[in-house]
Formats: sequence, structure tokens, C-alpha cells
Amino acid sequence: MTRATEQQQGGIGGFVRACTATARLEYRNLRYYPVNLLLTAAQELTAVGVWYFVARFLAARAGEAVSDYGGNYLAYVVVGVLLNQIGLTALNSPFTTVSEAFWDKRLETYRLAVHGIWANLLGRLAWQVGFSTVLQGVAYAGLLAAGGISVAGSLPWGVLAITFVLFLIANAGLGIAGASLFFLLEVKSGQDPITWAYRYLVQLASGLYIPVALLPGWLHAVGGLLPQTYGLTAVRALVLTGAGLESPLVQAGLTGLTVAAGLCGAGGGGLFALALRRAEGQGGMGVVV
Repeated sequence: MTRATEQQQGGIGGFVRACTATARLEYRNLRYYPVNLLLTAAQELTAVGVWYFVARFLAARAGEAVSDYGGNYLAYVVVGVLLNQIGLTALNSPFTTVSEAFWDKRLETYRLAVHGIWANLLGRLAWQVGFSTVLQGVAYAGLLAAGGISVAGSLPWGVLAITFVLFLIANAGLGIAGASLFFLLEVKSGQDPITWAYRYLVQLASGLYIPVALLPGWLHAVGGLLPQTYGLTAVRALVLTGAGLESPLVQAGLTGLTVAAGLCGAGGGGLFALALRRAEGQGGMGVVV
């Protein structure tokens, strides 16, 4: 390949095309294997289905605890679980992508490409997050039709979109930080410690199932460190009450998410870049140290 061709394929436009090609390949893999597509969709929807019935059982006594979000505990849980499923997709995707490419002997090929491993990582991340978002949207529409939950009459779509993007950046940043441990700590099987710990802390301390105000003090403090806490707070207020930027809940959520997205995005990207340099210095991406 000539230098002129490499330059033509480089740049932001070339990087975006490379990411898009990776996302398209991921879609084609699912399309060619419809059983995998159905199983993936079923897996995505299982969590919200389980908690839908659990929350219906608890709703009569729990409504008062979520009065700031409209007083409907069922809707509180459903929105939280749906959003968290999308966040977990962004969290888990980077490590899975690197791990599968490593064991399939494709990492060195990606490293030698014009846009390197980053295009594969971000392209697949974009596809998986988009697919998960569509599935959770379909699930929410189905649950609305089933009854028991509702949505605010007028949604502030602009604020909701910004909140959602910041939420994804924060989760993806943590996921990329976790993927860096594939090289930095030689975590080449199982799960990386960052995403493993984060998933469990989210269940305990983010307000996913139980409002943060009802948690013990030490868990309340832990929740303040989790991007999910701020994302759930803001999105629930926006979707369930129609609140806008004037709402203290939305303001607190957006502020926390902005800080989290900046720290997690920059920290994850920096750690992963360091991990790639370390792997190259030790003989290559495909080497087990």
C-alpha cells in the first residue's frame, strides 16, 4: 500500500468508516445466524422481564419511597433496569472485543491496520450499544402496552439525549479501562476486575432497585462514586416526571455524569493506550506473557 493511499484512508473520516465497517460486520454475523440473534435479544430482555413482575409485587408498598420520580415503583424499576442493561453493554463490550480478537488470533491484524485496534473496539461498541438500545426501547413499549407503567406526557428530548450520551461515555470509559487490564494485568480469561466490581456495586449502591436515600450511609457514599447513580437519577426524573433542567434531580444527575464521563473517558482511553504500548513492547498483541 502506497503512502498516499494510507494518508487517504487515514484521518477522522477514514476512522469513522473503519468503525462503521466493524459495526456492519457485527450486524451481519447476527443476521447470518438468526438463532444467535434471537438468543441475544432474549438475554437482553430477561432482566427487565423478571424485575417487571417483582416490582409489580412490591409496588403497593414502595410507591412512597419513589415519590420524587412520580410515585410509581414499577416504573422506577423498569426504567432503571432498561437503562442499566444498555450501560452494561457499553461496560462489557470493550473487554469482550479484545478477548475474542486475541483468542481468534486477530489482534495483530487489527494492530497493523491503518486505524488499529481502536476502530474495531469502538465500531463493535457502537453496534452493540445501538442494538441494546433498540431492544430496550421495544421492551419499554411492550411494557407500556401491558399496563402498570407510564411515561411523562412531554419529554425534554434534547436533555434526555445529552444525559444518555454522557451515561454511555462514562460506562464505555470504564469498560475500556477494564479492557486495558487484558494486557496490564494479563487478565486474558474470565472477567476483568474493574467491570466485575462495578457491576456488583451498581446492583448494591446505585439506586437501581432501591432508592439511594433508603440505603445505609456507607452504601450511599459508594453510590456517589458510580456514574450509574447519576444516570439513573437524571433519566428517571426526565422520563417519569417530564422534568427539565430546572429540576434539582436532573441538575445533580447531569453534573455527576459530566464529571464521570470526563474522568472515565479520559482515564479509560489513557489506560488502554498505555496497555497497547506495553503489549507491543513485550513482543506483540498476540503474545501471552
